[in-house]
Amino acid sequence: MIKIDIISDAVCPWCFIGKKRLDKALNTYKNYKFNINWHAFQLNPTMPTNGMDRKLYLNTKFGGENRAEDIYKQIELAGLSTGIEFNFKQITIMPNSFYAHMLIEYSKEQNLQNKITEKLFTAFFLDGKNIGDIEVLMEIAEKNNINNFTKETLNQRKDIIENVKLSDERSRNKGVSGVPFFIVNDNYAVSGAQESEVFEKIFETCLLENKIN
Repeated sequence: MIKIDIISDAVCPWCFIGKKRLDKALNTYKNYKFNINWHAFQLNPTMPTNGMDRKLYLNTKFGGENRAEDIYKQIELAGLSTGIEFNFKQITIMPNSFYAHMLIEYSKEQNLQNKITEKLFTAFFLDGKNIGDIEVLMEIAEKNNINNFTKETLNQRKDIIENVKLSDERSRNKGVSGVPFFIVNDNYAVSGAQESEVFEKIFETCLLENKIN
């Protein structure tokens, strides 16, 4: 068994790319067992609850529209090489991702974290949906057999709220400042959306260690 902890934000395009590259490596080692756990990290923790206009967000973050366009062209190219056709023009709202992280944390109880994370990336980056909107998240949950994820859940499950907050806090205390960030078997760290070959080499090392032990 190889354990993989993934620190990620649902609104991070590089996290989507990183997941796809990891998936490719996992497929190469599909005869082995993996324990994958997703951990919340908010790139924009001070984002208003209702989000904000995406153009305004990008211009503010990157210092102008032209600079933002150049950066996202590079992301689009990296996405295409990984099998993702980003649809950034469809996105009008930059969401606060806290509720999306709550859905990911909630889905863990039904062993659907990996699937739900993929669905959130797809909903946001391909369909342009506002994944900070509770109604959108409820729809995603229902379509993917996540039972009883409601507005009441978001208000009443204090344990999930605390888990999301603590996850973000722990990662920052460990020195994580950007995502995606992968930790394999509590020992090997991979920062950023590395190519699948990087993961494959680490898996091979872990398997050799398992044989020795």
